[in-house]
Amino acid sequence: MKQKITLLLFIFFSIITHSQIDSTKIAFVAYWSIGDDYDFKVSKVKREWKNDELTKKDSSQYIANFKVLDSTEESYKIQWTYKNNIVSTFQEKAEKIFDDKEAVNQILKKNDLSKVIYKTNELGEFIEILNWKELGESTKLLLQEMLNSFEKKNPEKVNELRNAINPIIEIYSSKQGIEQLAINELQYFHFPLGLEYDITTPIEYEQELPNVLGGKPIIANATLTFEEVDFENSFCSLKEETVINPDDTKRVVKELFTKMKIEESKAKETIDNAIFDITDLNYYQYYYNPGVPHYIYGGRKFILKMQKTDIEKIEELYIELIYDE
Repeated sequence: MKQKITLLLFIFFSIITHSQIDSTKIAFVAYWSIGDDYDFKVSKVKREWKNDELTKKDSSQYIANFKVLDSTEESYKIQWTYKNNIVSTFQEKAEKIFDDKEAVNQILKKNDLSKVIYKTNELGEFIEILNWKELGESTKLLLQEMLNSFEKKNPEKVNELRNAINPIIEIYSSKQGIEQLAINELQYFHFPLGLEYDITTPIEYEQELPNVLGGKPIIANATLTFEEVDFENSFCSLKEETVINPDDTKRVVKELFTKMKIEESKAKETIDNAIFDITDLNYYQYYYNPGVPHYIYGGRKFILKMQKTDIEKIEELYIELIYDE
């Protein structure tokens, strides 16, 4: 009897030991079901300074809905819908280029860019946008129609604008352009998912950022730090700091100038002598189980120092979970 009791106690304590929570690691794995849906308030703020003087300030806000359409052993199919029919990234870019808000609004009404269908793996890592061709074609038609509208009002400047906008059309109608630039909030949404993290020390790593113009990627050095962990509620806060390689930045800017047919030697010389400084500071508050963000802040600071002009831009993105009252 004593041997049986000893064996039972051994088994019991073995079970307890192996079922304890590992307080040094967190696994971000999506536990979603078909029909799960969440609303998020998405806000964007952009500011620009020229020689320390604030010259631009833009902001936009919209509601987006995340809904699980399908689930298999290997993947999830997700629908990301702009519920108030404002696809702000496209609208911001278009208004800036064409300087005609009313015309942009009218053209946007003709093109449905309000629904994104995409795929993740079984862990919740972003894989690809499935309806990118439809979104890309709508974007291409949208920008082309805006170009035609601009030509009627400014025929003398249309060739210059056409050269500048053709690479933009190419980028925003491509699969990579839509995934990385047009719907960039999804990159933030899925960033932590699919990995197990050691939360005890900062994690340093090198990133390869996609080059939307094609060719070599852009290198960045990043550090990820866990600031708070609540194991009981499967909730944590983490910070990501990134420094983007300035030489790679300069290389991509030169590639864009070439595509835009900006051939002036003075412009090239200006870029050659310019100093680029791009840093990202991102915060995530996340329910790592079931894999849903409570709050995300994405901030990018861009500094360009030239011979007579210093330009600083700050772009901020906020994604906030809307709770049912």
